Amino acid sequence: MSFTIETEPEAGRGRGFDPADVAAAVAEAERAERLADECFGHVPAELLERLRSGRDAIRSLIADDTHARMATTVARLRLLAEAEQTRQRIEAREGYARLRTYVRVHEGLTRLRSLRTPQELIEAAPVELIRTLGVSRAMVSRVRGSLWTPELVEIVDGVDPLADEFKQYVAETEIPLAHMLMETELVRRRIPVLVTDPLAHPRTYKPIVEVSRCTSYAAAPIMPTTRVIGFLHVDRFGQELPVGPEDRDNLWVFAEHFALLYERSVLVERLDLQRTQLHELLSATSMSLDEISGAAVTLERREPAPVAAPGPVAKRSPLGSLLTAREQEVLELMASGATNNQIARELVVSEGTVKSHVKRILRKLHVDNRAGAVARYLHLMRRTAR
Repeated sequence: MSFTIETEPEAGRGRGFDPADVAAAVAEAERAERLADECFGHVPAELLERLRSGRDAIRSLIADDTHARMATTVARLRLLAEAEQTRQRIEAREGYARLRTYVRVHEGLTRLRSLRTPQELIEAAPVELIRTLGVSRAMVSRVRGSLWTPELVEIVDGVDPLADEFKQYVAETEIPLAHMLMETELVRRRIPVLVTDPLAHPRTYKPIVEVSRCTSYAAAPIMPTTRVIGFLHVDRFGQELPVGPEDRDNLWVFAEHFALLYERSVLVERLDLQRTQLHELLSATSMSLDEISGAAVTLERREPAPVAAPGPVAKRSPLGSLLTAREQEVLELMASGATNNQIARELVVSEGTVKSHVKRILRKLHVDNRAGAVARYLHLMRRTAR
C-alpha cells in the first residue's frame, strides 16, 4: 500500500522525520506477514519495532504541528491508523502462530513416537523438522568424542539446485570440535544458537557454510541426559524470510523431546537384545532338561568310577576376594585393551555404568589409573599361576 502525503518541510522532514518511512515500514511488514504465512515463519521483531516507532513519531507530529493543512493532517491520521492496525494484526498473528507451531511440533513428535529403532528416528527427524517448523533444510549430526559428524540432511524438493552436492559433502565429512567453534559451544553450554550471518561470523565452520550457501541458521543440541550426543540444524534456504529467534526456540523444544524419544528407543533396543539372549539361554536349558528326563531307563551294570588320589587344593584367585564378578569381567576387558565404549557394548550396559565399575576397581586395587590397574591385574595373575 502506498501513501501520498503533503507535508510542510518544517513540520515533516525538517524535524528529522519522513512519513514515507512509516509507509515503507507498513508495506514491508505486510509483505513479511504474507511470507510468514506461506512458510510457517515469523515477522522479524525489528519490523514491529519500526512500526511502533513510526506510530509514535506520527502521533507527536500531529500533536505538535497544529497549523498543518487539513489534507496533510488527514493523510497523517490515515497513515497512523494503518501503521497501528498493521502492528496489532501482526502481533496477534505472531501469538497464534506460536500456538500453531507447538501443535505441529506435538503432532510431529507423536509420529516419531511410533518408531522403534534409533536408526528410524534419525532418518525421520529431519523430515519432521521441515514439516513442523516450515524450514527448507534440516540436518541431524552425531557427536562422538571431539568429532562432529553430519549424519543426514533433508531438503525440500526444488529449493536447492545443488542439493546432491551438499548431501554428498554431509555423507563424507567429519569436523573436529575445535576451540571457539560454534558447535563446540553447543556441547559445552548445551543451549541452542541462532546465527544470522554464517559467512561473516568468526566461529562458524566455513567449509560447510560455503558448501551449503547458508545465509542464516539455528542449531540445538540433542541431549538425552547431561551429555550432548548430536545436533539438529535448520535453515530457510530459498525462502525470503530469514531464520529468527522463534525458529531457534521451536527447534530447542523439538530437540529436547527428540532426545528423550531417542534414549527410549536405545533402551528398548537393548532390552530386546537381552530378552533374545535370555530366551535362547532358557531354550537351550529346556532342551537339555528334556533330553535328560526323556532318556530311556535301561538295566545295566556299571563299574564304579575310580577314586582319584587327593591332590593339592587349587588356590583361589586373589581378585575374587577384592572384586565382584562383574568388576573382574571389566578388568579383564581393560587388560585386553578395550575402551569404555567397547566394554559397554561387550557387557550390554551403558558407558556410565562401565565408568562406575572402573572407578571402584581403581579404588579397590589402590591404583590411580587404568594402566596401574592392568599392571596389578597381570601381577596377580602371574602370582596365581605360579
